[in-house]
Amino acid sequence: MEDVVVIGAGLSGLTAARQLHQSGYRVLVVDKSRGLGGRLATRRLTRPLGTTAIDHGCRYLEPFNDASLSPMSLLLAAGVLQLWQPETFSLEADGALRVAAPGTLYAAPQGISAVAKALAPGLTIQRHWRATTLTPLSQGWRIAGEPLGAGSQDASDLAQPSPIKARAVVVAIPAPQAAALIAAAAQQHEGLSEMVQQLETVEFEAVITAMAGYSPHQSTSLAAQNVPGGWMVTGDNHPILRWLALDSSKRTDSKEPVVVVHSSAAFAASNIDRSDLEEVGQALLKTAAEHLGPWLKTPESMQVHRWRYGFVSKPLNSLLLASPALPNLVGCGDWCRGGNAEGAIASGHQAAKLIAQALE
Repeated sequence: MEDVVVIGAGLSGLTAARQLHQSGYRVLVVDKSRGLGGRLATRRLTRPLGTTAIDHGCRYLEPFNDASLSPMSLLLAAGVLQLWQPETFSLEADGALRVAAPGTLYAAPQGISAVAKALAPGLTIQRHWRATTLTPLSQGWRIAGEPLGAGSQDASDLAQPSPIKARAVVVAIPAPQAAALIAAAAQQHEGLSEMVQQLETVEFEAVITAMAGYSPHQSTSLAAQNVPGGWMVTGDNHPILRWLALDSSKRTDSKEPVVVVHSSAAFAASNIDRSDLEEVGQALLKTAAEHLGPWLKTPESMQVHRWRYGFVSKPLNSLLLASPALPNLVGCGDWCRGGNAEGAIASGHQAAKLIAQALE
């Protein structure tokens, strides 16, 4: 039996796992994906001039309000992060492009997933393994699941059996997925039923991301703007475009321009279930071209990704999901109190603290 199983290898889950591991507990992390980090997501695109990293989830990190939670100094010292200083603009609802005040942003030259990898050394991680049901036992939990492909482990050579038994569980996946995971057992346990009800109050906004690669000879300046280097555009008020940037400006070895475009929540809601994702991506680039420059609509390559749980629009308004009736089960993530990376790390820290108290 494991001491703790952490379900989800995103920023919050890895934070909780790392803290519990450092406290001497036997911790197993399981995740359905091939990589680590959840929305700290990086793709590797092979192009004629080499392989390019593309951040298609989390875009960058910002300074934390609570310095005690911040991993920034360690990540900067290790070369995982560096200061990113793009020219910054806002795209208004009417298509007007205006210069915006720059913030302090940190990007990962090797891709934002490097942040997750920096938190993972020493952890036992079973990837390509999806937890399907969570059942309380007299002492601990039974986690049933299924392999999704060729497993990959850190500090472990053997695929994990199903079911897994653990003294405690940290659920660090998006709230709708967490609710589905424990729903089957909720009918037999009042504490679980209350947790499901809380999880069902959390809401997310979907996002569709287009990743477009261009010719190395392509000028990447914005229309009517003299921007020879990196740039970033926020579209908080725009009906289709939420955010876009010259993603290749984050890299130290980029040989070809890459632009990443995030859709608005309204656009994603209307297109999230379409099978022709390439046409959806082309629609995003066409809109971007209308406002920012015609070159944007003719990429040499393009990939599209849909995030059903892209941004938290209605958080739980609590640092974590917990019930006094079930001290050895907690839920954590940026969906708990919001705040993106800082919220995810704060929630993970608190989850580890409560689980350690339950195991004493």
